[in-house]
Order: sequence, then C-alpha cells, then structure tokens
Amino acid sequence: MFGSKKSLAAALLHTVFYITLGGGWHASSFAGDPQPWGVHVLWLDNAVAASVPTELTSPLMIQRRLNATAKTIQDLEARVGPYSPELTPTLVNAAREAEEYGSAEAALSLYRWALHSTRINSGLSTAEQLPLLERILELLRNQGDPVEVGRQIDYFYRLLGGGAEPWSEQGLQASLRWLSVQNELLSSVLWPGSESDVLFVLKHGNDMAEAVCDSAQWQDLWCKAISLEVLKLYYLIDFRVDPLVVDSFGVSQDRYPSPYQQNRDQSPGEYRLRSIESTLGSSARGLIDRALQRSPDDSTLLHAKADWLMFTGRQAQALQIYRQLHDQGNYDFSTPGSLPEIPSLSRDHRFSREWQAFNVSADVSTRGSLRNIVLSEVGLRDATLLGFAKRQLRAMRFRPAFTDTGEAIEASIAWDIKVLR
Repeated sequence: MFGSKKSLAAALLHTVFYITLGGGWHASSFAGDPQPWGVHVLWLDNAVAASVPTELTSPLMIQRRLNATAKTIQDLEARVGPYSPELTPTLVNAAREAEEYGSAEAALSLYRWALHSTRINSGLSTAEQLPLLERILELLRNQGDPVEVGRQIDYFYRLLGGGAEPWSEQGLQASLRWLSVQNELLSSVLWPGSESDVLFVLKHGNDMAEAVCDSAQWQDLWCKAISLEVLKLYYLIDFRVDPLVVDSFGVSQDRYPSPYQQNRDQSPGEYRLRSIESTLGSSARGLIDRALQRSPDDSTLLHAKADWLMFTGRQAQALQIYRQLHDQGNYDFSTPGSLPEIPSLSRDHRFSREWQAFNVSADVSTRGSLRNIVLSEVGLRDATLLGFAKRQLRAMRFRPAFTDTGEAIEASIAWDIKVLR
C-alpha cells in the first residue's frame, strides 16, 4: 500500500510494463467420466482471442504520465491527508491509468490504498468496496495468482460477516460472490491435500442454501442463486473424486481395480469426500428440488435439474423436463448444448499451465455424446493440446437437439472453444 509520497512515486516510476496472456499455474486433474463443461473445455471469449497490440505508447510517455499522476496525488495528499474521502476518486483514476499502461503493481497498490480509504471513511461493510475489490482480483488473475485471489476474497467475505445472520442484500451478495470464486478456484487446482478446503466450502454453501431457502424474507431473491452455486461444487466433486464402494462387511473398496493401496492410506478428508460422492445424485436433486418447492415453475431451476439428470445418466427423466421447457417456449433447444448449461462452470485460463483455442465441429447424438470430432487450432500455441482436447470432448455429455415437436435428434455443432490443462 502506498503510505507516503516517496513510496507512491517510486512505485509508479519503477513498475515494469508488461502484458500477460496467461498464468503459470498447473491445473491438471484426474478427469472422471463424464467431465463437466467448464473444467478443461470452455467457451472462447473475445478477451482470450484478442491479439496483442502491435503499437503501444512509448515507455517514455508512460513514465511522464505516471510521474505527473504521482505528483498530483502527492499534492492532494499533502493538502487533505492520506485517507481523506477527497483522495479516493483520484486514487481510483490513477489506478485505472496504471492498469491502462500495464503497470500492474502500481495499479494494485493504488486500488488497495483506495480500498483502505473507503473502509475508513464508509465502514467495513459498504457496497463501495466491491468494485475496487473486483479490480484487485482481476489484476491478481492477470498475474496468474489463484492463492492471492483466494486470500483477497476470503478477507473481504470475513469483513462482511462471512454469511452469518442477520443478513442483508450486500451480505448475501458477498456470499454468492465468495461461493462463485471458490468454485472457480477449486476447478483450477488439484485437490489432494486440500480436501478440508473443499469440505468447508461445501458445508458452508449447503448451510447457506438451506437457511436462505427456509427464510421467508430472503428465499424469493436468493434461494435459487445460492443453490445453483452449490450445485456447481457437486459437479466438481462428481468429476474430481473417485467413487467408493463399501462391501457387505463394511470395508471400503474402490469401484475400479487399482495397483495402489488407496483405501488403506486415504486421509479422513478423502474418505469423507468419497462418502459424499456416493450419495451425490440424491443430494444434488434434493438441493434443486428444495429450491423448486419455493419456485415450482422456475424455468432456470428446471433446466438445471434436467442438466444434472442428463449428466448423471438419467436420460429419460431429463428429456421429459427438456420437452416441458421446449413446449413452454422458455428455451431454444433446436441446437445441442454442453452440460451443464445451467449452472455454467467457469475456470480462468490465466490460472492454467497452458491453454489453446480451437474450432470444433462434431455431431451430437440423441444420447448426448460427440461423434465425428474435427478440431483446428486458432492461433497455434501448443500443438500437444490437440490430442488432449479430443480426449476431453469425448469424455463429456451434451444435451441433444430437439425438433419442433419435442423429439431428440442428432445434430451438428460448430463451436469456438478453449482447452486448458
């Protein structure tokens, strides 16, 4: 944090200019079957596809602008004090300027100073901090730093009460944002050794969903949103955790043979996650059905239920709900979709060791599997990801397309995707 004129000027004038397109975080995992869309395969967005500008403002001009900004802040700080509310807008504008010029460290320090000033002048639980926090998180993402992203969102969440009652609109919004970031981070990192973190997020999310859905004051606005965030974690558990079977003598056995003594050496956290995985189907359906009890005709929740059923192999039940939504005209199911469509899982490519953009064309069968996959790279980054991409796509399930009369049909897709590992 910039606490003096000297440190401010030094940080602004000596920050290295750089543009980053990816992080150095290795996020490989043991992929189960099926794989949810959003872990290793995501939609390609314009920000990822954008090319690096060929002409940039000269380093000399950048240095002069940052020097002038530093002088402005120094003069204002001397006149009003380091934490005056008058200083905050100037700090925010300076941080945006530093971002524009690629001075990430200076921008981070300025945003943190502005955030601290906001908390001093407006209180620890004010909405004004959230936009500043989001900019800090974005800069940390650009640096490929998921650990610090997690620390920042945890700190912010603790300041706003950590989901404890009595609730407020801002407190519940913070709970939703915290769950969203946790799900994203858990989709980006390996789980061995971090089972307790997963269990904590799951318990906290389930407790929040149950309490909010039972609250007459808050259930209409927040039951669905928080339940869908918890459902994301169920998809991740289904994918990340190996199944566990208990024999007639109460001894845990792996469903598939393994040359390693996994059951003998597994930690209590791993055992607990495997136990949760064994009842995941009913737990997820119960989560969605509880929200549907509050909003029986909610098309988003019905879509989420159909996606889960289709994903877990209950095709007949899923198709029945899809046809219901089709007949009601709530969704256009004329083309196939990835599972899950609702809720959509997200993973930041900047936390990945490597990623590659692809064009994919294929046929989606009536049972939701891909055939005739053709992949082509969009701007070659790493040719080794071509085979990896095909394997991930074959491990996925999809929602089939439907005719006007609600019948599932085979259909072709042509998508722009990014593949991460």
